[in-house]
Amino acid sequence: MPDAGGDEPYRFVVDESSFDFGELTGGQLAELLHPFNTTLTDLLEQRHRVAVSPFWSETECGPDGRELHDVLYASRDPRGYDERLLMGSLMDRCPSWDTGLPGLTDRVTVGQDSIEPAWSLGYALWQGTRGHHVGCLVLPSAARRGWRSASGSGAESEVFFLAETSTVPDFWRGLFARENVPQSEFFSRVHVAFPELVFADSLTFRKFDGGYRDLREWVVQALTVIHDHFAAAWTEHEGNGHVVQQVLGSRGLDLSPESTNTRANKSVMKQREVSHDGEDYVCEWHAKQHPARNRVHFSLPDPRLGDRILVGIFVDHLDT
Repeated sequence: MPDAGGDEPYRFVVDESSFDFGELTGGQLAELLHPFNTTLTDLLEQRHRVAVSPFWSETECGPDGRELHDVLYASRDPRGYDERLLMGSLMDRCPSWDTGLPGLTDRVTVGQDSIEPAWSLGYALWQGTRGHHVGCLVLPSAARRGWRSASGSGAESEVFFLAETSTVPDFWRGLFARENVPQSEFFSRVHVAFPELVFADSLTFRKFDGGYRDLREWVVQALTVIHDHFAAAWTEHEGNGHVVQQVLGSRGLDLSPESTNTRANKSVMKQREVSHDGEDYVCEWHAKQHPARNRVHFSLPDPRLGDRILVGIFVDHLDT
């Protein structure tokens, strides 16, 4: 996993500026904290590195400037006690990012909103201006989501905001272009960007017609549509290939299975067979960049892969 360790700066931070509890009762607070705790737990269990501000417990989040530490630990309201305690425990598990980085700001503007103090958001902005983008985990009550422009102290960058684990792949996909990911790192990143796809070890951009830089964004777009929509469309329309083509075509992807004539030719169909972990898979469905060139071949959802799809071949064009 790209952010599981090593010297790479943190990829996720907890955006403590989203902690605005207002006049919530214990039960209402528990309802707000539960999805946050679930998402943070998922991120940590998936070995994503999540950092927090060393001042997180001092965040003013309640009425009359009440600090988070008091909300979590000093409240006598038994309602929501477990969620409050869990949040504190999860935050304590996260390392703190470095407050000594030169030029950090704690006042950040996102859209029309000027946020202060914005400690972790300032860290995310600082890293983004240096080509290392960061995802900010916010409470579900915060409105900001996805990639947003942020600025502060003369710096400007895009920052990704998330409140649900399901949007984590969107963050990783957004890095291919924003960080100009080189070919040498592409296949080490696809597993977190497309977790429901399986990738054959034999995949390479060298068999395409064109260079990696020219094809990378089309490949990411094709994998996104396949990952997000193919299996659902296949199930919903009971394997009707023509309808699946139309559904995914409406999402901007030209794809199809092999023709009847091609399927009848054993030698050319052999070219669509891919070995993965000692098993053979037929990758006859393919996304097309152009009618005459560049294909991403993939299998149907397969029980041997936990009903996931194998992406097996990147190629200019196979024999038909």
